[in-house]
Amino acid sequence: MTRFLCPCNLLSMKTSILPTEKAPAPKLRKVAENIYQYSGSRTTYYARFRHKGQRIITALGTLAHPCTSLPEAKRLLREKRNELDSAEHIATRKTLAQIIAEFETVMAGSEATLKYKKRYLKQLKSDFPVPLTTRISEIKKSDVLKFMALFKESTADHYNHVLTLVRDVFNYALADRAITASPVEGVKYRKRQATVKRLIPTWEEFEQIVASVRAQVLADTAKESADLIEFMGKAGLGQAECAGLRWQDINFKSEQILLIRQKTRAEFKIPLYPMVRPLLERMDSEREDDRDPTEKVFKVRDPKKALASACARLKLPQYSPRAFRRMFISRCLHDLGIDVQTIASWQGHKDGGQLILRTYARASDKHQREMAKLLIDPAQEETTAPDTPVDGQGIAA
Repeated sequence: MTRFLCPCNLLSMKTSILPTEKAPAPKLRKVAENIYQYSGSRTTYYARFRHKGQRIITALGTLAHPCTSLPEAKRLLREKRNELDSAEHIATRKTLAQIIAEFETVMAGSEATLKYKKRYLKQLKSDFPVPLTTRISEIKKSDVLKFMALFKESTADHYNHVLTLVRDVFNYALADRAITASPVEGVKYRKRQATVKRLIPTWEEFEQIVASVRAQVLADTAKESADLIEFMGKAGLGQAECAGLRWQDINFKSEQILLIRQKTRAEFKIPLYPMVRPLLERMDSEREDDRDPTEKVFKVRDPKKALASACARLKLPQYSPRAFRRMFISRCLHDLGIDVQTIASWQGHKDGGQLILRTYARASDKHQREMAKLLIDPAQEETTAPDTPVDGQGIAA
């Protein structure tokens, strides 16, 4: 006997094997001006509106006291808008002094960065052309320009650092909605000079300077200043690294010196160079009997005055303390033939020598003369050879 299936049974069989479809996500539906509810909900109301260009979506009511009716939702919406207007009204009444005080509590940066920021904030409070009691919303761009004019004789770096701080202060006020636009907008940074003269003393001039400073027996810190200058030139270190150096950082047995690069606050080590060891051993022998390992190696932090006097006596250019670091790097690179990567590691650099190559790429006069000797007649190549082979970077092999 043949059986026939009912079409309705076929339909039920077909639909029974279909995968279960996901329920559509609930959507906000408008129930009144700026008031919404999710589809399927009859309890929670939401406010959706724009305030000063900012889109705001928030639930009306709280968990303890939920909003369950449309009239109550309208009342809570009015209160929310009034609350935002009131908060902005209070913010716009803040004075310059209040904004600076608030900004100072949230300033970020290293210890050295915070130190100079606080110094610039102090100058902002003392020299800004309008009283500190002026509302922040009343300060104009011309006031900022007048303040920045005080730094017209400063270097580009100094000017730009101050401008960055002023910009950050008003950006804080902008984020706090105390102002609607920053008066610093459009004030441009100053460009650095295209070329900077980098005076580098010769090794002979360096030795003359050290001897001249040490010879000033009537000066209270002549010996200490001479020791510092000699160490800076022979170790190739700057004032900041020398100022933080303690005797516990010097290991005469392993012949290493542990240092902290002040720009990055990263530790690095340098060898105890043979020309540096006698100086440190002599200074160590002159220490007091207690020999505190945490004692600083150098009692003088800045040899600027002693250096300036020595340069004047010797009729030399006015070299800065930083010039001796440049002398060390230039001498290692051009005169001693030390590879760039090694010099970079001695300076605490992590770039493999790129910064040193950019700064000291110009070949020395002595090296240029050596290279000129290579330009001989081809017929003489078999009988003449350069005294010193050199590699492609202009460094003696």
